[in-house]
Amino acid sequence: MKYVRYITLLAVLLLSTTMIGIQANATAPRYLKLQYQPQTHTLKVTIMHFSPIMKIHYVYRVEIDKNGEVYQAYLYNRQPRILFFSYTYNVSINPGDTITVSAYCVLWGFIQKSQTITTLKESLMI
Repeated sequence: MKYVRYITLLAVLLLSTTMIGIQANATAPRYLKLQYQPQTHTLKVTIMHFSPIMKIHYVYRVEIDKNGEVYQAYLYNRQPRILFFSYTYNVSINPGDTITVSAYCVLWGFIQKSQTITTLKESLMI
C-alpha cells in the first residue's frame, strides 16, 4: 500500500512536469513577411511560428487591416507546417493605404507588421 502511494505521487509529479514543459513551449509567431503583387492583387503572408503539435498550438487568426479598419480576417484550426508557412489573399491596395497584418497564436501572443504604401511597383515587399 505504501508503494502505491509513492508510485502515484511520482506519476503525478512526472505528469505535472510534462504539462509545464508543454506550456513553456508555446511561443508567439516570430517572423512575418508580406509580399504584394499589384498585377494580381494578391498579398502573400509568410509566417514563422514553431509548433511541433500543429493541431493544438497554431496560428489561428490572420487579420488584414487597411487604413486602420479590419479589411479581412481569416480563422484557421491548424497550421500547415511546423515552422514556416504562407497564405495568399486577394487584397486591393492603393498608394497612400496603410496595411497592417497580424498573426495570432491560439496559445500565446501575436506578431504584427504595418506599412504605408507610397508607390506600387511590380512586386512590393513589405
